[in-house]
Amino acid sequence: MRKIKLDNDDLIQYLNTIKSLKKYPTMSEYRDEYRRLRTDGSLLSEAKKFKSAHTELLRLDRKKKSLLEKFIEELNPVSHASALASRKLEKVQESIIYRKSLLEKSPDELVALVIKQRTEAALEFQRSVEQSLEQLSDISSDFNASATKRRKFSI
Repeated sequence: MRKIKLDNDDLIQYLNTIKSLKKYPTMSEYRDEYRRLRTDGSLLSEAKKFKSAHTELLRLDRKKKSLLEKFIEELNPVSHASALASRKLEKVQESIIYRKSLLEKSPDELVALVIKQRTEAALEFQRSVEQSLEQLSDISSDFNASATKRRKFSI
């Protein structure tokens, strides 16, 4: 079984990145506007300002894509690295098939799947902790009962 991430800082980063990207025009809108600025002979300062916005837009877009890649890797039940390390062609093909099916999903679907998977893992972890606490409580009460009996016998 693959280890599932239980902290959600990457999901928060992704949502913040999406929020930041909404402040900027789309890439096609940017290109059209930049072309218009360059051909109209607009002020150089205006074109530079627009170019710096483009740099930030590209940075945010790369960050979004990087986070989505991490989500795809997390959702893929067959780790590509472990499949390559096993040197079994079937494992590698299985990893590739899972990856292709995940790539067909929209970013919103991928994020929803990551949230669902992490929620299930957290609930399973919670159940495990509760079970361990119950076992420790039982052991403790048994231990206390036997310790009380030993004290009575020693008197």
